[in-house]
Amino acid sequence: MFSYRTGFVFDERFLAHDTGVEAVVKTRTGTFPVSPESHPSSSFIIQRIKEFLDGTGLTKRMFPIPARMATEDELAVYHTREYIAGIRACVAGGPLKGDWGDVDDETVLSAGSYEAALYAAGGGMNAVSAVLEGQVRNAYALLRPPCHHAMSNQAMGFCIFNNTVIAAHHARSRYGLERIMIVDWDVHHGNGIQDAFYEENGVLFVSLHQQNWYPKLAGELEQVGKGAGVGYTVNIPLPPGTGDRGYRAAFEQLVLPIGRQFRPQLILITAGQDASWLDPLAQMMMTMDGYRTLAALMVDLADEVCDGRLVMLQAGGYSAAYVPYCTVGAVEALADVETGIIDLYAGSAELERSQTILEPQTLDALAAARSWHRQWWKL
Repeated sequence: MFSYRTGFVFDERFLAHDTGVEAVVKTRTGTFPVSPESHPSSSFIIQRIKEFLDGTGLTKRMFPIPARMATEDELAVYHTREYIAGIRACVAGGPLKGDWGDVDDETVLSAGSYEAALYAAGGGMNAVSAVLEGQVRNAYALLRPPCHHAMSNQAMGFCIFNNTVIAAHHARSRYGLERIMIVDWDVHHGNGIQDAFYEENGVLFVSLHQQNWYPKLAGELEQVGKGAGVGYTVNIPLPPGTGDRGYRAAFEQLVLPIGRQFRPQLILITAGQDASWLDPLAQMMMTMDGYRTLAALMVDLADEVCDGRLVMLQAGGYSAAYVPYCTVGAVEALADVETGIIDLYAGSAELERSQTILEPQTLDALAAARSWHRQWWKL
């Protein structure tokens, strides 16, 4: 028996990754200043999530798992050593591009970003260790910076090191796991995770994301893996307005049956709560109840196929007002606790619409995904 069902990773050092504010507007002939607005990927959002977990009593119900600094060898399972050194130089004022790789225009670095990224990667690995060593049944890692766009030699989409990839390699190298399922429900495609395991059949990567969104040309149905990995990359692009019912249908029709056939020894979830109806960077209309449902479905799958071994790793989510609600919903399912939290917009027409919408284009997208992936899975 577990003293705690769920573990929790958080470290104040994550907040040292400071993305600053946006206070300048560009025009064709120059710029002008405006009142500052937080960068979309603000540490304030992670801070508010932690406060919500504290305020609902969830933090006290979870086993505290410490973060630690990832070593260069641990990062180098995916990232090049030149890239790691390049990022270290960048935060000290070095160039954002070189023979080592580059940092894209959207990814802001600060003096504390390198250390924060090391602790985020280490925190993800420690969450995996706590689950695989039987300290807890499952875990939520409230990490910052996020991870799933980071490539072997490129920081992109607000991501520096790929925490999910590193956590999966840790599970394999340290504990000898042969089958790991990664479910990425972040609204943007996890191109870095796909790249890392594209030619492997020991890691099943399933991504649900807004179609034709970010990154450009990433996450198409036709991207299914290469060589031994053919069929083990499962992309499920979904149309804007998919909502709670559409996401649940995607899990019931694709994610769960594929997971039961693969029978992973561990499930990792790249948990970006940016498909919410209030997110400024997408149009997918998910709600707190929707995230609670998805998390519960994944907990049930983990119970069925891998003794409950499940780790959620915080990724995107850009509505400071609403991401904490969605994250609490997901953590409630992990911990099997009902906190009584009331949705920020309970009773509103928009929330009800997000909970009940199921448009023909969503059904068409799911039918197309089932038809395509039926080449490799019984669906």
